[in-house]
Amino acid sequence: MESFFLPARVGSRFCVHHPPAKGVTLNQAVVFVPAFAEEMNKSRHVVAQTARRFAALGIGVLLIDLLGCGDSTGSLEDATWDAWRDDIDLASGWLHDYGYRRLLVWGMRLGGLLAAECAADRGGAYERCILWQPVVSGDTFLSQFLRLAVANVMLSGSTAGVSVAQLRSRLAGGETIEVAGYPLTPALAASLGLAALTRPLCPVEWFEVVAEHGRAPSPAALRVAEGWRANGTEVTMKAVGGESFWGAANAAELVQCPTLVDATASAAESWV
Repeated sequence: MESFFLPARVGSRFCVHHPPAKGVTLNQAVVFVPAFAEEMNKSRHVVAQTARRFAALGIGVLLIDLLGCGDSTGSLEDATWDAWRDDIDLASGWLHDYGYRRLLVWGMRLGGLLAAECAADRGGAYERCILWQPVVSGDTFLSQFLRLAVANVMLSGSTAGVSVAQLRSRLAGGETIEVAGYPLTPALAASLGLAALTRPLCPVEWFEVVAEHGRAPSPAALRVAEGWRANGTEVTMKAVGGESFWGAANAAELVQCPTLVDATASAAESWV
């Protein structure tokens, strides 16, 4: 494993590269697109575990912190949806230059929405798209994120309440709003509000974490997957039992999800 800062058009992006074992011919590699805000922080350990499993199978992995996120340069106030897409292209170009020839893209939560969009728009750049609990609707995700700000106001004991609708109105009026310590700009909020899960132009491996083993994925996820299949995309969807380790309810400690790691590694054995 090696960590480094990858020069970008503006600033640099913090990356962690998990190469396959020494002596293994470079062939496949995965670009990982992380979740957003605290979801990224709470999921890093599970992502790292899976990256090591990929590397053990001979699949390289590049984890990248997007502009204004994690350890990359810039503030979240500098971030835009298009800049994040450019970051994914930057990571893919680095893997090509390193010597990998077959690329896959893997995204989690909001990063899954971004990954699917890139797999749809970049032609044959990616031969497979791996999705972990992807956000289906950017607008719904935006409302859920803004509820964190509403909850923080309530917990503060302030008598001046606030609603999601009021926060949306302030964003629409050009105001940047702080949500759980993260500045959300009107431009980024507008992009989120318009974003929807896009059908990739490559096979899809979709993983959903459910509360109980044997429970089906959410109806929204099933509807999207069926729509993609109807349009000719190969979609393999698997639900695994486990806790939503990325969620706000798990703030006190990091939560493991070995079922997701094992299921993803097991699927990857057929890609090599």
